[in-house]
Amino acid sequence: MNESEGQAAGRADSGGRIHLALAGDIEIDRDEPEKVFEHVLPELNRADIRFGGLEASMSDKGSPVSGKIVMRHSPRMIEGYLAGGFDTVAFASNHCMDYGIEPFVETMELLEARGIAFSGSGRNIAEARTPVIVQRKGVRAGFLSYVLNLPLGWGANPNKPGVAPLREDPLFGPPYLNEEELEAMVEDIGSARPHVDVLIATFHWGSSQSRTLTLSQRAAARAAIDAGADLIIGQHPHILQGIEVYRGKAIFYALGNLVLDHDHPMFLPTVKESILVRCTVKGGEIRRVSFVPALIGEDGRPAILDEKDEKCADILGVMQKYSENLGTEFQISGNEGIIIGG
Repeated sequence: MNESEGQAAGRADSGGRIHLALAGDIEIDRDEPEKVFEHVLPELNRADIRFGGLEASMSDKGSPVSGKIVMRHSPRMIEGYLAGGFDTVAFASNHCMDYGIEPFVETMELLEARGIAFSGSGRNIAEARTPVIVQRKGVRAGFLSYVLNLPLGWGANPNKPGVAPLREDPLFGPPYLNEEELEAMVEDIGSARPHVDVLIATFHWGSSQSRTLTLSQRAAARAAIDAGADLIIGQHPHILQGIEVYRGKAIFYALGNLVLDHDHPMFLPTVKESILVRCTVKGGEIRRVSFVPALIGEDGRPAILDEKDEKCADILGVMQKYSENLGTEFQISGNEGIIIGG
């Protein structure tokens, strides 16, 4: 198990009660990366464990692959993740190997050297499928990550670095997921379950800039919960998608972009909208799950929206509409949407 132990004195109540902050896609590429999270630091600092999605490699090496949008950032960008206090990231995306294997491996080495645990990637398939376990105040939170939007050849194997694959394809037939890789995910969750109090499965999936879910998203999420996952976090669509509660467990299909230092003509204004998930664990189980809206400002830095902000109401309204389509209703209190717990 890939374990991370740290101190969080004064940031949470005692007695095995901890708080998690879970973010969507993060792509930092700017001067002064250590300042990018300044507006959301109060929200991040109230958590004991902070998680986000690392979109691209941090390296100066490699050559770009052809036939797709590619990205790679300077190793100095890690200062942003450190300043934001991120304990663990999902380094498992459709961009993490855009410049080849060498910068991909160098990024894992950089994360290890700077004390940020990563899930979903590895020097071989065993490492890519190994859960991260972060322990705070005696509570063990596990993270497993998988990639459904998988460019050809990016999956790890016993002798090659890569990501933990869960390939989707309409030719597979329902549930449109590779059966062997789905079985492997179920096996991973079953193996990790005895070693953690809560288990969070994260997926890079879905259709870019679409609020419509794919059948494979719902199939993968439900299979993960059936296998023992407690919370599902989705990334990749660059747009907010709805929330589903299945067997009492929350599925966040897409959290949006917390940081997106990348411009492209295809991007709609909605790529600046995001939510940050709050999760409270006590007594070895999740007691409360909620979220607060966030917006990327003109300077590219995200901020938590106040309930008086018009965009706050807009984002809460979007989340309500698309969650209700999935049979989920949630309570709104100020700027917070409460999914589970009071």
